Amino acid sequence: MLICCHVIQRSIKIKSIMMKKILFSTMLLFALIPARAEWVRVDTVAKQRVVHYFDPDSTQKNGYFIKTWVLSSYDQKQAGGYQSVKSLYELDCQEGKARSYTLLLYPDAKAASSVIGAQHDPSEDWFGYSANSPLGHIAKIVCGK
Repeated sequence: MLICCHVIQRSIKIKSIMMKKILFSTMLLFALIPARAEWVRVDTVAKQRVVHYFDPDSTQKNGYFIKTWVLSSYDQKQAGGYQSVKSLYELDCQEGKARSYTLLLYPDAKAASSVIGAQHDPSEDWFGYSANSPLGHIAKIVCGK
């Protein structure tokens, strides 16, 4: 009987590990979906060495809150070997604040190759942005302001 219970517990543990792997793979797949996005350039003059884009098709609205993907493309490789970053931001359209959810680092300027670094740690901290910043321009479009 003791052996039977041990086998059942081991089976449950293996199933739990498999479910975690499936969940992780699914999350990674959703993180990579914007790779085929139609990026819209956000023209700002704040920084000459980086161009920002956003994907209007990825925009998800929930009341005053909007999540959207932003692509930051640098003219040269940055420390750490990346040249572009895709960031998932949540915008609070009512308060004019944002927070990041996910960062994906790519070695090329258009984020067309494989991810070389990632961070998925939804920030608890909201930050303000100016109207002339890339997020300010994106907010004007997605928030309708």
